[in-house]
Amino acid sequence: MIRRLYNRFRGRPYYRKRKRVLVLEGGGMRGIFLAGVLQSFTDRKYFPWRLIIGSSAGALTGTAYAAGQIHLARDAFFTELLSGRFINLTNILRPEKHILDLDWMVDTIIQGPEPLDERALARSCPVLITATDCRPDNPPRTLYLSSRKDAIATALKATAAIPVLYRGFVEYGPHHLLDGGLLDPIPYGRALEMGYDEDEIAVVVTRHRGYRKKEESFWVKSLYESYYRDHRYRFLVEAMGSRFLLYNRALDDLERRHRGIDVIYPPDDFRVDRLTRDGKRIMEGFAQGAIAGREYLRSLRG
Repeated sequence: MIRRLYNRFRGRPYYRKRKRVLVLEGGGMRGIFLAGVLQSFTDRKYFPWRLIIGSSAGALTGTAYAAGQIHLARDAFFTELLSGRFINLTNILRPEKHILDLDWMVDTIIQGPEPLDERALARSCPVLITATDCRPDNPPRTLYLSSRKDAIATALKATAAIPVLYRGFVEYGPHHLLDGGLLDPIPYGRALEMGYDEDEIAVVVTRHRGYRKKEESFWVKSLYESYYRDHRYRFLVEAMGSRFLLYNRALDDLERRHRGIDVIYPPDDFRVDRLTRDGKRIMEGFAQGAIAGREYLRSLRG
């Protein structure tokens, strides 16, 4: 009752459920759905989090949200990330060129005309950013980089470095980093390991409910096996080959085993894919995220 009255006095809605951890899946341009959800949260001053965990686009949107700048991620999906400067599919046959130019992304979004407010981020809850450490001759492992102690621009670059689409690795100390979603695509398990209860966790995914990833095609496998043909990266190739199993297991557990975790899904007609460059679809995906965010907050007020 006291908290209800306090929120009413401050002009904030009262929510019955108290969430503590926000987990955000990646997915490249599918992250526009996350931006819509987090825009709804921002508009309604909903920020109960003690921890945010994000992978790839989830890390970018989660970091911007934590810094009070969700518009940085939102606007990037409508402008910079749609440009040919970021996604250049013609470079698929040019092994010296990035297909995803993450250096340009960091320069224009994270460190652009309105840079990420790192002071505000430091005052906010910690953001854990997933990355996959792929040191030669070692099985890849997930690192959880922190907004409190790691270089934020490097962490955001590393978590989005999709194998093959980003040439080489993001070097950080002794680490050779790639896409954080490779081994931990929906990192709610990290929150459980840290001792949070299921009913304290909310997850936003970027695939509709019931989706399951298929095994990579022969041609895709051939592409990454050729690119990482150096024997030192045999464990990385093996991990990439079984990625679909890890992803599907994470979804199975989320839907059947950890039913206390709240999950926000895109609708079945969500049409944005990892590399979508259609502005109309991006706008539609943002609107779908905003609606999902509003509906979720309405359910919490119950």
